[in-house]
Amino acid sequence: MSSIAYVTDKHMIEFHRLNGNQTMNFWRPSSQKKFVDFFEGDLLFFLAKGSERGRKREKGIVGYGKFKKSYTCSFKQMWKEYGTLNGFATQDELYDAIIKVSKDKKMPKQMNCLFLEEVVFFQSPIYLSEVGVQISNKIESFIYLDKEDPQATSKLLNKAKESGIDMWMAALNNTSENEETLEEDEIKHQFSLVYQKINDDFYTDTELKKAKKLAKIKCENSSFELIKGSKTDCIQYKENSITIAIPFIYKPKELNRKLQFLLGHIVSYQMRIKTMSDYNFNLHFEILSEQDLPEDVVELIEAINQK
Repeated sequence: MSSIAYVTDKHMIEFHRLNGNQTMNFWRPSSQKKFVDFFEGDLLFFLAKGSERGRKREKGIVGYGKFKKSYTCSFKQMWKEYGTLNGFATQDELYDAIIKVSKDKKMPKQMNCLFLEEVVFFQSPIYLSEVGVQISNKIESFIYLDKEDPQATSKLLNKAKESGIDMWMAALNNTSENEETLEEDEIKHQFSLVYQKINDDFYTDTELKKAKKLAKIKCENSSFELIKGSKTDCIQYKENSITIAIPFIYKPKELNRKLQFLLGHIVSYQMRIKTMSDYNFNLHFEILSEQDLPEDVVELIEAINQK
């Protein structure tokens, strides 16, 4: 899971904030540095010009959006597709903004569009130095937040929870929904980090295909979604309760051996999640299987969930 902090046009961000936009097209000339390992669900933070402070003129993070999709298109196509979701009231204003950031001061033939959803703006800027991330004030495009510290994104989101969301944005939209989005993103990022540490490849290629199928069906027919970075383990977040759904593929003669792997997987989740700074929710596990589980296995999972 990647998080990017991108140096952002203050006028564009202010336009989105004042209009209460919870989706936006984050545009950039296609000639700019390419992203690596940035996928659907990853977070793009707005490192805003105009928020500088101190002698080092450090820029602040004023919000973020969740990456949905990207593609390239011409300027005209971009305006036709997104209009004011590009961050400007008129096509001419958008044109001038792009020319301003273009290296040769000409309109690029192609623009790279990053469509963001579930956009959240903070009550006040958060400075990366406050969460232990040191960056140069000469950065022109973006940095990967978790490159040096895997917990940087979690620290930043936790800091944002303390300061709260933007009051104007809250007035235009559902305050509780925005706050829940912020909290969910922080929790989901933490679970992604946990999964990276406990990822156990105990399935054969054939079994893995079956596990992926079970996970896909679960996510398509419920409010579950894949844990970021996983192709099999799913997560559901509801208020103070989190459920992890884990596929369990086995042959009857291998039940005991596979069950040991499954229990080890569950215990690893429990031990690592309890070390999270904001561990104040009920954690449950659900087992996804192609066949009915033996009664003693069902009782064992129920016992785990009652702890």
